[in-house]
Amino acid sequence: MTSRRIPFVTNASRDYILLTQALDIFEPAIFGGKNKSERALKLAQVQYGEGPCIMDDIVSDKNIFRCRSKRVVKSFLDDNDLKNGDFIVIKKVAPYTYKILKG
Repeated sequence: MTSRRIPFVTNASRDYILLTQALDIFEPAIFGGKNKSERALKLAQVQYGEGPCIMDDIVSDKNIFRCRSKRVVKSFLDDNDLKNGDFIVIKKVAPYTYKILKG
């Protein structure tokens, strides 16, 4: 399936990954609105490294996955010692199914 290698960009609290440079691999149905009440029509299965899979959508005005769980996102970033500018790979492993890896 499709994958994109992109530079890693996040905020100071390290609770999201900016997806702007990989938006073309995501199905339009997983893009939601600004808040949880405007979730996407369909959720994607997302796995950060070898961590648990979560069901999530993309906040369309921010180009990030909505879930910013420290247990999932920050753990992946810390476990892989990722810093802004490092590369990550976003793999589309099946329709509506993605894996994010250090790259």
